[in-house]
Amino acid sequence: MLFFLHHVRMNRLRRRAYNSISLCFATLVFLCGARTAIAEPAFPLHTQGGAIVDRNGVRVHLNGVNWYGAESTDFVVAGLQAATLQSIVQQIKDLGFNVVRLPWSNQLYETDPVVGNYALAANPSLEGENALTILDQVIATLTSAGIMVILDNHNSNAEWCCSTKDGNSLWYNNQYPQSSWIADWEGMVHRYQNNPSVIGADLRNEPRSPATWGGSLNTDWHAAAQLGGNAALSVNSSLLIFVEGINYATDLSGAATLPVQLNVANRLVYEAHNYGNDFSNLTGYSDFANRATSNWGYLATGNNPQPLWIGEFGTCNTADTCINSSTSSNNGYWFNMLTAYLQQYGIDWTYWPINGTHSTGGNSAYGSTETYGVLNASWNGTANARLTARLQSTMATAGPGITLVGPASSVNVAPGETGSTTVAIVPGNGFTGTVNLGCTVSGPSGTTDAPTCRVPPSESISGTAPANATVSITTTAAVSHTRQQNPWDIFTGGSRSVATGYVLLLAGSFARYRKIWLVPLIGFVAIFSLAGLTGCGGNSSSPGTTAGSYTVTITGTSTGIASSAAQISLTVQ
Repeated sequence: MLFFLHHVRMNRLRRRAYNSISLCFATLVFLCGARTAIAEPAFPLHTQGGAIVDRNGVRVHLNGVNWYGAESTDFVVAGLQAATLQSIVQQIKDLGFNVVRLPWSNQLYETDPVVGNYALAANPSLEGENALTILDQVIATLTSAGIMVILDNHNSNAEWCCSTKDGNSLWYNNQYPQSSWIADWEGMVHRYQNNPSVIGADLRNEPRSPATWGGSLNTDWHAAAQLGGNAALSVNSSLLIFVEGINYATDLSGAATLPVQLNVANRLVYEAHNYGNDFSNLTGYSDFANRATSNWGYLATGNNPQPLWIGEFGTCNTADTCINSSTSSNNGYWFNMLTAYLQQYGIDWTYWPINGTHSTGGNSAYGSTETYGVLNASWNGTANARLTARLQSTMATAGPGITLVGPASSVNVAPGETGSTTVAIVPGNGFTGTVNLGCTVSGPSGTTDAPTCRVPPSESISGTAPANATVSITTTAAVSHTRQQNPWDIFTGGSRSVATGYVLLLAGSFARYRKIWLVPLIGFVAIFSLAGLTGCGGNSSSPGTTAGSYTVTITGTSTGIASSAAQISLTVQ
């Protein structure tokens, strides 16, 4: 008995030991897996060719968001009145973004005012704190979560940006001269130089008229960028220096012949901004790509690629047509093409903005809904699932994919005719392979002779260049003609009783006269044959394809990637 009890006790101890070891092993696997999933780059970062890489030469893609508010007269990021700092940062992380561009103003740095409690209602522990102290905590919370930070000198005076009349068109003004701009940058860099996750300095937001690239020193943004960049690097030589183009950061064409030269090599990243109103009358993907490439895209796509970052781009979140549309008047038409272009060439980006609500300034009241934001007005979820999904599919971590882009204009076809157009198949994140194609047509109910469409069964992608697939759309013409009447109907008048009489007559003749029956039979056959030759009677017609508006949907699929679709507007006249 004692032996049995001892045996049972030993088995229990063994099981406990085994369970403890298993738990430790599982925990180790979990932690290792989690570390792999959230592994940060090996800092500091630098540039290599057209890419940003870490200390070990591993490519680092910047796929993030802008979080505005600190540059305004609130002097603090928006949202802290609605949700805790920790919860907002966690949402940014959970959505997959790995970097935040944080705007600030020279007025914030130099005056460092106490932030109003109205802007901190959900974060009472921050009440009574100065602007820079709260900015410190925002940055510390972001970087502790593994999210990189880029400091953006958005404006001199605290206010909503941007116009040519706000006093912030250049990197300086009378109240904050160039010497202050340089000194403030040196102070900001020094403040965060011990945090390696603060990776860069965006020297100035959207230099605009009268800013120039070259020319007079009073307006020469190119020369100022070199001056400011070198000042920042003199404090922290490990920073990336982001230099925007002129004309609201839409134009970097001057860098082709007059590049920025910094004292520390491999630290320069060019930056462009892009919004739907930067383009007008777009006709298709090739039109967009040509315009974007000439303004800034050439830096990433040319023979000598340079690091390029789209620091701002954004679309409305109020409708699905903001994200994808077949009509050029909707933001979605441009937005779908821009995100396809970013994927095609692996260009880094930060979306404007993460904000669910507005800061003070501009035409919107503090706390009002931000109609371009990723988050909703309560800062506790996303505002538009399709917008979030499109941004996530544009991230480098999403893997290879394709985007189909149709023409901007409607295809007009008359009944009985065939029209054609093309759809661009844009590869993203290194996709190569065969794309299988299909098409369908939808239209109003009650349609007769509905249009049909035809596409090639497949197209091949072997590099970064898009493939263009031809779409043919066919309609049916209206028809009016005389219908040939059934000869039997001619002979019988269409009456079954008359036909039956003929049959009975023939049968009777055959029964009584055996030979005489041949006479009516021969006559009957002759009349029937003659009727078949001549025919006559009733009119018939077909109305053809119903006039109106239709939608042609082209779908592309390939093994291992998400499908993509483009829609073409069809008008049957």
